[in-house]
Amino acid sequence: MPGNNNRFLGLVELVNSNSEDSRNKTTNQILHDAFGHRLNDWISNNDQWSFLNDNRACVILRDIDSTDELEMAAAKLDSAFKEPHYHLGQALPLVVTAGFTEFDDQKSDLALAMQEAGIALNQAKQSANLFQIFSGQEATDLGDESELLEELERALAQNQLQLHYQPKVHASSRTLIGAEAIVHWHHNERGILPPDEFIELAEQHEIIKPITRWAIKSAISRLARWPEQLSISLNICPTLLLEDDMLCFVKDALTAFDVNPARLNLEVSENIGVGCHELMLGQISRLNDIGVTISIDKFGTGSSSLAHLRDLPVDEVKIDRVFVEHMLVSSRDYAIVKAIIDLAHSFSMKVVAEGVDSIAIADRLKEMHCDILQGNAFDDPLPAEEFALEYRT
Repeated sequence: MPGNNNRFLGLVELVNSNSEDSRNKTTNQILHDAFGHRLNDWISNNDQWSFLNDNRACVILRDIDSTDELEMAAAKLDSAFKEPHYHLGQALPLVVTAGFTEFDDQKSDLALAMQEAGIALNQAKQSANLFQIFSGQEATDLGDESELLEELERALAQNQLQLHYQPKVHASSRTLIGAEAIVHWHHNERGILPPDEFIELAEQHEIIKPITRWAIKSAISRLARWPEQLSISLNICPTLLLEDDMLCFVKDALTAFDVNPARLNLEVSENIGVGCHELMLGQISRLNDIGVTISIDKFGTGSSSLAHLRDLPVDEVKIDRVFVEHMLVSSRDYAIVKAIIDLAHSFSMKVVAEGVDSIAIADRLKEMHCDILQGNAFDDPLPAEEFALEYRT
C-alpha cells in the first residue's frame, strides 16, 4: 500500500499487445511475461509495481523528489524496453508508454491519482511519446470530462457523428480535387459541434480508435459515390498505427466498396517520426505500399528533422494554418511557407496549404508553386449532402 514517502504513481502500458485477440494468445502471454521481467529490471529496490491487466501495470516510484529525477527514471524505462524480446528466434518488440502523477501525503486519494495517471498515459499514447506527467491543466474538472466522454460514446453508438467535407482545390486551376473529411458531432441539444470541442478528449481515451475506424470506413464509402478523380483525406491518431489489423481493416474497406487506394489520403502527425517505434513506421510503409497516400499533417509545428522527412514513406506535406493565415503580413511566416514548399518539392512531395482564408493568400501560394489549397476562401466544411449538391458529386 502507498505510504507517505511515495512521490510518483505511474501507469505503464505495453501498447503493442492485444489481449482481446484470441489468435495471438500465446504471443500475448509471452509479451506479458517479458513485460513483467523488464519492469522488475527497471524499478529500484524501494519501488513497487503490480499488474492491473495483461498489458498495464501500476508503479509507485519512491524517493523521487522532482520531475528531473522522474525524467531520469523514464530514460531508464526507455532503455529497459529498447531491445525486443526473442522467442524461438523471433524478435518480439516491446513498445511501452507511461503516465505519471505526483502522489504524496497531500494527495492520498489513490483513485484520483490513478485517474490522473491514466489521463497522462492517454496523452502520451496519442502524442507517440514515451511518457507524460500529469500537470493538472489536462483536466480541470474530471467529472465534467467523464460525463462528456460518456455522451461521446453514446453519440458514436447512436450515429450522431457525421463527416463534413472541406474542399481541396488545385492551386493553379482552382478545380476541385477532393476534400478533407472532418468529424462533427450532431448533438441533440447543443447542435453541431466542431471537432475542437471533443476530439482532443477522444484522443486521450480509447474511444478515438472506434471513431477513427468509423471515419475511415465512412470516407471510403463516400468515395465509392464520388467521381473517380476525387480523393478524401482524413487524420488518424498515431496509436492506431500500433493496431495489428489496421492494414487489413483499410484493405478490406477499400475492397468492399471497390475504391482505388490512391483516392484515400491518411494524414499523420509530423511527430510520428520522432521517437516512435518501428511498428508505426512499418504500418505507414505497408499502407503506402498498397497505394494509400500518406500526408504529414501540420508540417512545421512539430520536431521532425530532415532525416525523418527523408525516411518517412509520405507523398505530401500539409503546411499548418498557423503559418498560412498570416503569411502576407508576417515575413517570418512567409519565409517558413516558402521553405516548406521548396523542401517538400526537393523530396518530390506535393504540398497542401490549409487555412487559405482569402483569395489573396491563394494567389500568392500559386505564385510560390504550392500544389493544393484548402480553406474558407473556397468553402467551409459541409455535410455530405450539401457537399454533393454544391459540387455535383
